[in-house]
Amino acid sequence: MNLRPLHAYLLLLAVSALLYLPATGVIPLMDRDEPRFAHATVEMMQRGEWVIPYFNDEYRFDKPPLTYWWMRLHFNLLGVNELAARLHSVISVAAIACVLFAMGRRLHSATAGLIAGLAWITSMQALVHGRLCVADMPMVLCVNLSQWALIELLQPPDSRERSRFGRWFWVLWLSLGLGFLAKGPIAWMVPGLGLLLWRWVLWRKALPWSRLQWRAGLSLALVIIAAWGIPALVLTKGLFWNVGMGEHIVKRGTEAFNGRVIIPFYYVVAALFSLMPWVAWLPEVWRGLRTEWTGRAAFFVAWFLAPQLIFFFYATQLPHYVMPGFPAFFLVLGMTVASLWEKGSRRLGIFSWCYFGGLSVLSAVILGLGCSGAFGLEGDLRSLIGSLGLILLSLAVVGVAGSFRQRWALGLALISLAGALHFNGTLIRRLHPVVQMESLLHGTGEAVAWQFTEPSLVFYGNRTWKYLSKLNRIEEKLAKGQPDIVVCLSREWTLNRWIQTKRKNEVMSPDRNNTADLDKMKVAEGYTQSTVSGLNLARSSWVELRVWKRTSAAK
Repeated sequence: MNLRPLHAYLLLLAVSALLYLPATGVIPLMDRDEPRFAHATVEMMQRGEWVIPYFNDEYRFDKPPLTYWWMRLHFNLLGVNELAARLHSVISVAAIACVLFAMGRRLHSATAGLIAGLAWITSMQALVHGRLCVADMPMVLCVNLSQWALIELLQPPDSRERSRFGRWFWVLWLSLGLGFLAKGPIAWMVPGLGLLLWRWVLWRKALPWSRLQWRAGLSLALVIIAAWGIPALVLTKGLFWNVGMGEHIVKRGTEAFNGRVIIPFYYVVAALFSLMPWVAWLPEVWRGLRTEWTGRAAFFVAWFLAPQLIFFFYATQLPHYVMPGFPAFFLVLGMTVASLWEKGSRRLGIFSWCYFGGLSVLSAVILGLGCSGAFGLEGDLRSLIGSLGLILLSLAVVGVAGSFRQRWALGLALISLAGALHFNGTLIRRLHPVVQMESLLHGTGEAVAWQFTEPSLVFYGNRTWKYLSKLNRIEEKLAKGQPDIVVCLSREWTLNRWIQTKRKNEVMSPDRNNTADLDKMKVAEGYTQSTVSGLNLARSSWVELRVWKRTSAAK
């Protein structure tokens, strides 16, 4: 494949823009982390704050500040909206693809690099997290850069002498410093454990450690972290460390987040989803590694395994936790496929065909569910399920077309995938209950909620909310005409209840039903009452909300 580097970079950026930009500004901030990240940035801007994030007028210790700073730049340029909130993730995905191309080209061939970059962009986990307003993608970018610097310093692809403080020294230690500011210690743990696995388990040969210049480099990285960390600790009297490390890292490691059940070998199974559709090449990748086991191959395997081992014993299990190791898989994939193509082979193994076949069948089943209206699905819900099937089918075609170098088929599949993602985002927006009542949320008075405590209220209302636990306190306030707006959960059906009742042909009884109590509420004059229902993806449930909004005449 004779492709100039500039053309390859432009192709990767074009595919990234096609798949990630159209839907990113349409999908609402839908889970619990996205609105917190986005509005914490807004509150930092409103306060003129650069060190301490706030959310809903309280400290937010969940992550270091790099993502907030980056998002702040986009808010200043584009305004406060979903696209600006997620643009740092989109840029990070495209940047990782370009880094993978540069690494693959330098370590193997331009073809290997291009395959690695395109496979990364079109993988399921990248498509999911590359359009989320969270800190993961900037951290993965920093880990990717630090790993590139490590292989260049410890096992360079050429024999040229490296200057003592050359560019790879700066890439390594700046990436480690910024990676910590993106998402904390994980940006150090993955390269660190990867080095240990590489040196003492998988390769077991001496390495030129002195090339890392670790004393000067560690000092540089710590200065970067301390420039923010020391003021943050002083201003919060140590709370940023106690809560940020104790609650969000240590506690999640010992207690399953949100009461999730701990599943053995969770990440092995999750990889079948996260690396879709390119996990179909896994046997060929492994066969290629075993055929030519080099120091570089051992490095990539150690890189991929490091986050798997780190989170194997971690109580909270989420598929994106091991994403820092995914670039290693795509690099080895690119080198494997490029080597096969160089030999004139386009053969797919049995596992690959079974995987692509199974993915196609699964997508057909999901499409059928959406079209048939099974389980009582109606309207936009049916279309939403159908769009998910179309996304999976497009991914399967992308995988097969890419494997056989069918460029026209691959291009059409990418366009289909982009269209399905945009359509899916449009449907999610229409079904989102908070977006439906966004016009009611704005105002300056007191905002109160009961049993519906989603952070999206704060972002879309752009105000501080009080979440009360007792209904009688809500009634007291409404009777006195105090709040500007009140949002209460009327009814809620979880996904499990929905499926169980439909299987038994029963009338769907809600998991929570507060309708009778809300009907008895005494409300002062001057309020309008509305009912809003929609899909609450933060809890995978269908909710019905009762909203009281004070009219302008009553204020």
